[in-house]
Amino acid sequence: MTNPKSKEQAAARKRRHRERQRQAFGQNRVELVLSTREKVMLQEGCRLRNIGGEPYSITEYISLLIICDYERLHKQLATLGRCPNCDSTLPEGCGGVFKGDSQCFHTRNFRALNLTNVTGHANLEGDVL
Repeated sequence: MTNPKSKEQAAARKRRHRERQRQAFGQNRVELVLSTREKVMLQEGCRLRNIGGEPYSITEYISLLIICDYERLHKQLATLGRCPNCDSTLPEGCGGVFKGDSQCFHTRNFRALNLTNVTGHANLEGDVL
């Protein structure tokens, strides 16, 4: 039988270790729950995105996906311009005050920044090698 006090001490040590990592290196722990299919897809991505080398670690792969998506998002944001109705910067613009108006971003183009389209599949338009 394990000693409950030693488990508590080990958990406290681990919390202190994570806090030191966060403070020293800016590392933050995130827990992720994936379906079996998503896990297989993740492992395949780790392997196939670094052909000829060691597969990416899951942490490395997810970090790179975040960085790539952030860059892609900001390229998209740079093309949006300003709201023709209120002259505010898009995508926030007027916050949908003019929603329903044919020229309003929130009426016509609000899904442009979503990662998935209405069907729930990846929006890969323009992502050709």
